[in-house]
Amino acid sequence: MRVLPVYLFIAATVVAAMISGVTAGDDTGDVIYLVAHAGICVIGLACALRPRRREDRRPWLWIAGGQLLWLAGNAAYPIARLLGHAEPGLLESVLWTLGYVAYGAGLVSMARRRAGRWLRPAVLDMLTLTTAVGIAIWVAFISPYLADLAAEPVYAYLVIMAPLGDVIITAGVLLLVLSPGVRGTPTRLLLASAVLRIAADLGTTYIPSDAVAVMVPTGIILFSNGLLIAAALHPGSGELTRPAQARRTLHPARLWFLGVGLLTAPTITFARQGYAPAERIALFTATVITLLFVFVRFASALRSLERAERQLSYQALHDPLTGLANRAALGEVLDSAPPTTTVLYLDLDGFKAINDAAGHAAGDAILREVSVRLRAAVRDRDTVARLGGDEFVIVLPDLDARSAVPIAERILRDVAAPVLHEGAAYSVGTSIGIAGAGTGHADATWRPSALLRAADAAMYSAKGLGRGRFVIAGTAA
Repeated sequence: MRVLPVYLFIAATVVAAMISGVTAGDDTGDVIYLVAHAGICVIGLACALRPRRREDRRPWLWIAGGQLLWLAGNAAYPIARLLGHAEPGLLESVLWTLGYVAYGAGLVSMARRRAGRWLRPAVLDMLTLTTAVGIAIWVAFISPYLADLAAEPVYAYLVIMAPLGDVIITAGVLLLVLSPGVRGTPTRLLLASAVLRIAADLGTTYIPSDAVAVMVPTGIILFSNGLLIAAALHPGSGELTRPAQARRTLHPARLWFLGVGLLTAPTITFARQGYAPAERIALFTATVITLLFVFVRFASALRSLERAERQLSYQALHDPLTGLANRAALGEVLDSAPPTTTVLYLDLDGFKAINDAAGHAAGDAILREVSVRLRAAVRDRDTVARLGGDEFVIVLPDLDARSAVPIAERILRDVAAPVLHEGAAYSVGTSIGIAGAGTGHADATWRPSALLRAADAAMYSAKGLGRGRFVIAGTAA
């Protein structure tokens, strides 16, 4: 039921667009169009100002402002006719142009909010495709009228204004569509509105009948404005400005679009040979600019891929809480360790009681601090790993078990120091099992798994002897 007003508004817009199209070209049609467009503007402004828009009001104010500027330009045209001016003047042209700029600014503002930190790839893709669209619009709708600018500047500008405005709308729509985020009914309404607006602006050139060239675009433009405000009226319109939760992957179709955009200027240059030198230079420059956009886009995608691979590699080999090596990384270290390697197996004393009583936040703080102390107690070449829970393993290459005793003693002392968290001090200890060279576990039948098991067993022996101590595998104490 919440979307019922939206559908009723769209239906009313359809009726108004049909009536405006049929009556376009006379005073009655102008009045009907202006009244209908004024109603659309009022509803759009009300949507932008309603209280729930507090967080995303600016984009919709841009949209509503663009509608009001178009309304002012449309109202100035019949007034000018009543005053005896057969063609629109400079004031109308300026108002319509500012309307396009405001519309584009609203779309860009939406995309910035929607994409957040993932905006750059969408901007590069938008610039590439907008350049291609701009080239095509220039060739088909602007270039033929350049010669008239000197003789009839206002008329020529009125002819090329809408195509130039459509480039702005295209850029805004592409930026919004190419940005990550939800794509529901409001997005489709906004996209349909933009497509209809561009079709109405550009399609007039190919309508042979002057009467039809007035009727059809008038109705389509009014319907386009209605769809735009329907997107704002929709209860799910927040999707257009809500920050995306995850970055979109580079869809294969986007690669084809970028390829088409890259080839647009060269194709037009070679397909038509009658361009003046200045226009050929402009097309060549557009080709170079598009190539630069594509190059930067793929360089950025490659860097993002490399960062993602490094992150995945890091996550695969490191404990997420402490940043220490995890079980998988420990296996790799042991597999490549020399026979003269010693392993320390640690288990914290009293940790479970603190974790249960003070909560997991305090327990996590203890584990992170213990990890820092363990790294500080060993050499740079040594490996400190967390197996899970409160169990840690230290691999000491090229060090026999007896030589590892000072390191174990330092660890016992450092771990026993209180850990401060949110104004409270927590004390834990550790029991250490040592196994390695000189304990009967490093010989011709060297196996890392046997060394790890021996250190684990020695750690349990230390627990049984009263905790807070170390035991070397194969010895009584």
